[in-house]
Amino acid sequence: MFSESAQPFDLSATDRVTAYGAKDFPGVEAMLPDSAFLAEDDGRFPADVVLLFVATAADLAHELATAAAAVEPGGSLWVCYPTADVDGGAPDLNRDTVASLFEANSWEPVGDAKLSAEWSAVHGRPAES
Repeated sequence: MFSESAQPFDLSATDRVTAYGAKDFPGVEAMLPDSAFLAEDDGRFPADVVLLFVATAADLAHELATAAAAVEPGGSLWVCYPTADVDGGAPDLNRDTVASLFEANSWEPVGDAKLSAEWSAVHGRPAES
């Protein structure tokens, strides 16, 4: 099935999961379900749940549209980022920054989670028209 650490993503056993950026951060693959597809840059890999791993607000602004386009109707997107307490964590990236970028891209934040001591995430879905 999937590892305990994947539980914060509210995944079901049938969810198709695509992760963007996970290859760039050692150790985050342990947070992913075994069935997750690790996407290459600039590809679109449709899924019920898309996980986007980024380190800075600039990375998020650049990658958000690609990840959001991969979310199937009725699906959701998790933006995962290192906490500011971690060496190398970006102080410009936090749940408020993610929420603001979601809203600027017609998405709405619906929750957040602490994934580990080093990673946090904001959960979003397309905004209703």
